[in-house]
Amino acid sequence: MNLDSVVGPVLRHRWAATWFGAKSHRRVHACWMVLFGHCAVAAPEFMVGEWCAGNVEERWTQPAHGLMLGQSRTMNGRSFEFLRIINRDSDLRYLAQPGGRAPTEFIASEISAESVVFENPSHDWPKRIEYRRTDSGMTATVSAGENDPQTQILNFSPGRCQPERIDTAPALKTMADVLQASGKEHWRAPALENTLYLDLPSGTVVIELAPSFAPQHVANIKALVREDYFDGLSILRVQDNFVAQWGDPDAADEKKRRPIQAAKRSLPPEFTRASSAELPFHVLPDGDAFAPEVGFSEGFPAARGGGRTWLAHCYGAVGAGRDNGVDTGGGTELYAVIGHAPRQLERNITTVGRVIFGIEHLSSLPRGPAPMGFYDQPTQRVPIRSVRIAADVPAPDRLALEVFRTDTPLFDALIEARRNRRDDWYKEPAGTIDLCNVPIPVRRVDKTTP
Repeated sequence: MNLDSVVGPVLRHRWAATWFGAKSHRRVHACWMVLFGHCAVAAPEFMVGEWCAGNVEERWTQPAHGLMLGQSRTMNGRSFEFLRIINRDSDLRYLAQPGGRAPTEFIASEISAESVVFENPSHDWPKRIEYRRTDSGMTATVSAGENDPQTQILNFSPGRCQPERIDTAPALKTMADVLQASGKEHWRAPALENTLYLDLPSGTVVIELAPSFAPQHVANIKALVREDYFDGLSILRVQDNFVAQWGDPDAADEKKRRPIQAAKRSLPPEFTRASSAELPFHVLPDGDAFAPEVGFSEGFPAARGGGRTWLAHCYGAVGAGRDNGVDTGGGTELYAVIGHAPRQLERNITTVGRVIFGIEHLSSLPRGPAPMGFYDQPTQRVPIRSVRIAADVPAPDRLALEVFRTDTPLFDALIEARRNRRDDWYKEPAGTIDLCNVPIPVRRVDKTTP
């Protein structure tokens, strides 16, 4: 692990922490607050701020849900590290994670108002990371212990590193460079069984379903599609900067609504699912306002926290509409996000997938004049010609699409190209990126290509 991968947490926001007991503690167990039923240890307040040491910058987001999310980067763009300080099992722990790789964990052995020491005796190097307040800022000392000839010290000063210190751009400067460098191994074909074609008068909308996150809803939607439930129904709501929604306009009238055959009209909610080692999660190291961690799982923007994982409500996300009762939706009424990401919906509604192609056939529709964007006249509604599962469509009639994989180092390069824009037009890199601002490219391919 290089020096850039392990040095110093920094916060943009201050913690109002109350300290108990002596000035210096070993394996502190004094409670700052109780989180999830466990004693949580406070972080040293001197670490709060933004810091620069040479070409190394450390930044942290606001603490939430018992952890602090941070990032470390060299200003030449060659190194980026996801950092976390978490309270777990009554210990303060420091995790350093390069890109989407596995984290290295250190446990706080000494904490005071002036310094903190994190240790991991089993790690090759470093075994010890110490942060100490100084008159001019803060130092980070990284070593294998006392008398280590490889000891490295960073002298941090308050404030962000200046953008002009970015003197060497990465080889893949823009997203176009990343895509040009990609090979067949960096793309995947969506599973035909989990791909829907929503055929509208203006064209086809392609939706990739997410059975790992909402298995019952996905199965029910496919059952509805195979009994031609959606054929002849309509887009009945288009709310500006929010969603386009389709379903049965007579769904509330038991006498008029379209009958259902083998499928179900409602299901228990699948707002979240249990996190597990079997569910891949490629972490985005930039922090988030809505979840402790965000990233990408099986090609979908996702979030997780408290032992649960869920799909994020980014542009193009497809969800199953419901009434106030959590078990009143089942997939007979669907919507796609066509505006700024309404992340507040997460963990309140079942997200079943996302639009991967043809979103313009929804986002360009006239906005409904009635409250919440509903069309108040039947003639305003947009008819649905058909909805089909790609596996049921003859091969010559399928859309041959490939989606950029979100679990490779090249995807990390794409994220960096969007996090710190180096196109000629941009003058100052942002240094961070929001989950829903990370594009997942999709391309049409030649059906004759082996």
